[in-house]
Amino acid sequence: MTSFRFSAYPLILACLLFASSIVTAADAPKTFDNQYKAKLYGFNITVTNRLTKSADNQYDLLFKFDSMIGTITETSQMQWDPVKQTIKPLHYLYKRRGLGKDRDADLSFDWEKKTVINKVQQTNWQMDITQKVQDKLSYQIQLQQDLLNGQKNFNYQIADGGHLKEYKFVTLGEEILETPLGKVNTIKVKRSRDNDKRVTYAWLAKDWNYLLVRLQQEEKGSQYTIHIHKASVDGKAIEKF
Repeated sequence: MTSFRFSAYPLILACLLFASSIVTAADAPKTFDNQYKAKLYGFNITVTNRLTKSADNQYDLLFKFDSMIGTITETSQMQWDPVKQTIKPLHYLYKRRGLGKDRDADLSFDWEKKTVINKVQQTNWQMDITQKVQDKLSYQIQLQQDLLNGQKNFNYQIADGGHLKEYKFVTLGEEILETPLGKVNTIKVKRSRDNDKRVTYAWLAKDWNYLLVRLQQEEKGSQYTIHIHKASVDGKAIEKF
């Protein structure tokens, strides 16, 4: 997920890694529209994560980070396999404005040839992939489904920057959180990485199909947290009770 001068950027990436989706085992993914809030260095930050259905078994997933210091917009077009209960990415777009240097990326997946075409900053190249490769957004849906199916540890290969990168996650236990949507029973998940200097945690709502309600990143003595602000599933708002 190229760094820049603002130390808050890793949190943006972390939010990307955990940004929420809602799915039901044996069912197709449900559409959703979630919003998260945070304040970093005096700047108000809004994160939007939205899933819409574009065709039969095809979906568009949006992640957008918006603040006065810049924006990051990412979209993933993906296909749902109802038999295998797996997500397959088709087309991924990334656009960063502000937050240091502007950046664009475009990944197109060809599953018949098992290749992905990368277009990054007007440079193109091709990379071989396997059937289980995800993009930097599509794996979110797969993570939710794997949690629903009872898995505790997760490894995903992600096509990113012309390389296959491994994302590892492990569940740590259960916690009850107070949120703007009410008191929530959650599963705490940690993203494990070789660089121990950065630790990322996510709290996912058990009763809401593992909706992300809180994300926290710790690095070099600093701590950044993003909280859920509002959410809806299939057009119906989740309200405090």
